[in-house]
Amino acid sequence: EGVKGDIAELTALSDDADPAQRGQVDALKHRIAELFLECEANPHAGEMMGAGRHPELADCRRVRFDIDTRKGKPRFRLIYRNEPTDGAPAQCLWLAIGPRAGLRAHRKAQQRA
Repeated sequence: EGVKGDIAELTALSDDADPAQRGQVDALKHRIAELFLECEANPHAGEMMGAGRHPELADCRRVRFDIDTRKGKPRFRLIYRNEPTDGAPAQCLWLAIGPRAGLRAHRKAQQRA
């Protein structure tokens, strides 16, 4: 499943979702697609995570994000690693995308790193 499963989980809607909820999920899908394109175009777009709380993710990058209409701290994280890590990266390895709350994205990335 990996990141595809993360996206499916983040963008799942119940059958009784109202138009506002559907609009927010569509905006989130669009924002995620934009992030993937931005990171592919510039593998250094995300900030380095460093040793901090998750030393096993020290060589990874993260992007804090949310939908454009939301005010306040971004609720989501995209965590990826550039490979190879030495020299010019040839690809971005997407590790996790998920909520900031409870460090869920970070925990998923740790399991997949």
